[in-house]
Amino acid sequence: MFFHNFETLNELHVEVTTKCNAACPMCARNEYGGKTVDSLNLVEWSEKEASLVFDRRFTNLKNILFCGTHGDPATATDCLQLVKSALKVAAVEFYTNGSVRPQQWWSQLGEALKGSNGEQGKKSLAVFSIDGLSDTNHLYRRNTNFDKIMENAEAFIQSGGHARWDFIVFKHNEHQVEEAQSLAKKMGFKQFRIRKTSRFAYSPDGPDKHRVQNRHGDIEYFLEPPTNSLYINSTKKTFEKIIKNEQSCQKPSTEIRCLNKSTFQRLYVNAALEVFPCCFISRDNISPKSLLFKDLFKKVHKKYQKNFNSLRHHSWADILQHPFFKRDLLLSWKANETQLLRCQRTCSVKVDPITSQSENQSL
Repeated sequence: MFFHNFETLNELHVEVTTKCNAACPMCARNEYGGKTVDSLNLVEWSEKEASLVFDRRFTNLKNILFCGTHGDPATATDCLQLVKSALKVAAVEFYTNGSVRPQQWWSQLGEALKGSNGEQGKKSLAVFSIDGLSDTNHLYRRNTNFDKIMENAEAFIQSGGHARWDFIVFKHNEHQVEEAQSLAKKMGFKQFRIRKTSRFAYSPDGPDKHRVQNRHGDIEYFLEPPTNSLYINSTKKTFEKIIKNEQSCQKPSTEIRCLNKSTFQRLYVNAALEVFPCCFISRDNISPKSLLFKDLFKKVHKKYQKNFNSLRHHSWADILQHPFFKRDLLLSWKANETQLLRCQRTCSVKVDPITSQSENQSL
């Protein structure tokens, strides 16, 4: 079984909304930084629905990640209430671009998270994704305002919140890493995390640049990977080869080591309250033209009944006991024809594009 019972789960990764104020060019919610993709439904959890997800029977739950695949949790209408509901069962890790809501709201979030260690001793925190300084952050975090982010982060920290600064390194901002790190320390951030993206591997323009479009589909500029080897993902070449094989329809099955099962003991719940093994498989649901969507539809959605993984239609116990989670997913990892293309891309033993992206540094 993916997870045998409520006691075996350590983390929940939740997306409480698909709404977002930003338009990051490598994000699945928009077309290369331009318009929002037509197939994305803009939805969010209600405060009442939180009780369906944050089940008190998860007795060993340490951490709940509010981290959007398509949305920023701070944009959800009932966000603060959802966070407070989560804090009743575990610590909270809150990921955001920090460019929405007034400073008072961030003070309230800091108040809610400060000193909150959850049942298992895990410390709550907010993670601000800030990829540069005032002259560069907006090149990737499009539609955000650096000054507003700084004000909101300061309000959060001053109210007692524990904060981390996440910095994706590109060519246009690699010269600012040390300055950003110094600023983070001065402001009171507790950690600074360098992010070495692997997403150039599936750029439509090749692995050395990635287009940025406006809402009309016109290319405005290109993102480029960093030149400093310290900021380049160590799996870059291997991952590029895997993506190339996908595009040429060479998809040999391989041994899978699932990060969420073997490393994190984590499940994912999306903004529609659907349970998936991970955010990556869930993300493949909204791109009907992609190879990953077609593969997922053929091997999962076509095989099982509609809403088989929905907490709006089934209990946690029923979902965990469903054949997909109980048997079929694990069997597919043993290199057979039912193996998901997404599992090959993300959790093949041959490459580790996910955990290789992060480098934590205490301040």
